[in-house]
Amino acid sequence: MPEFVYPNYLWLLLGIPATMLFWFIGLMYHRVMRRRFGNLDNMRGISRISWAGRGWMRGFLFALSLACMIIGLAYPQMLARDLRPLPMPTDVIFMLDVSPSMYAKDMDPNRLGHAEKIIQQFIMRKQPQDRYALVTYNFNSVILSYLTRDPEGVLLYFDFLNQTEEPTWGSNMGAALVSALRVIQADEITFPEEAKKRRRILVMVSDGDDNIGQWGAVMPEIARRRLKVYSFGLGTANGAHVPHMLNNGEIVKYVTTAAGERILTRAQARTMRDMSERTGARFFRGEDQRQVNDAMEEILVSGRPVAGYEANPIRRDLFTHFLAAALILMAAAIFL
Repeated sequence: MPEFVYPNYLWLLLGIPATMLFWFIGLMYHRVMRRRFGNLDNMRGISRISWAGRGWMRGFLFALSLACMIIGLAYPQMLARDLRPLPMPTDVIFMLDVSPSMYAKDMDPNRLGHAEKIIQQFIMRKQPQDRYALVTYNFNSVILSYLTRDPEGVLLYFDFLNQTEEPTWGSNMGAALVSALRVIQADEITFPEEAKKRRRILVMVSDGDDNIGQWGAVMPEIARRRLKVYSFGLGTANGAHVPHMLNNGEIVKYVTTAAGERILTRAQARTMRDMSERTGARFFRGEDQRQVNDAMEEILVSGRPVAGYEANPIRRDLFTHFLAAALILMAAAIFL
């Protein structure tokens, strides 16, 4: 049933019968005037004689047009339901490589800084119901932030990482995966019912391959939980020298060989590609902003399942339909 924003205009509908009465009087007068001509067949040679019901039809169309105009002025609205899909809440666990090569300066400001920019872009596109966690790793792994809806808790640790003076060696992706699983297990213990309604995504951000060899032992548990491991590769093909010691983000000493030559690090992605493909995810190049955008679109938007639908009552405006009908009826009455 339609509702009206300005129902007072509907009183104008009472004027339509009076208008039709005047129209009827005009038709009667017209009929009387025709009879004065006597035999109308004498006029067929100079004028087209319309059928008797034409006047009534025109009057009926004018009346309908007037009624539609009045109803349109009353601003009718129809109460309806708007079904909106509810995206499934998503938990993203970032596994960030903090080995010495991540401080190499072949990216702006360095590889680690570029990785932080990628994570910040994810945070900017975060949905209110999503949660993020942060795991860092080198030879071992550390859980810096458990799953939280407050992204500021993740960003605070970037300042801590940027103040590192002597990064620890190693790239143990297996340890990072184990820590990510511990984050999920802790959340399942704390919120057992909520955990069943959420989607979990792991994101590995690194510049090289695993050099410990433990990540394969973790993959069966990753597969059992049906977790996807997306990965971002950093670094350039030309590479950069590996820092050994830093002071306020500036390199003061490089890693060298026994002969005193600086060690060069180049981008490597074999382990990350293999890991992502085995879990049904994808590998992306971190220096390509288009690939970063594609990754965020897939992880946060297109790849997100629909958890359900929300029915919101809305009011749909109908006045344009009535005004359009009035225009059509008016045109029909004029050209009939």
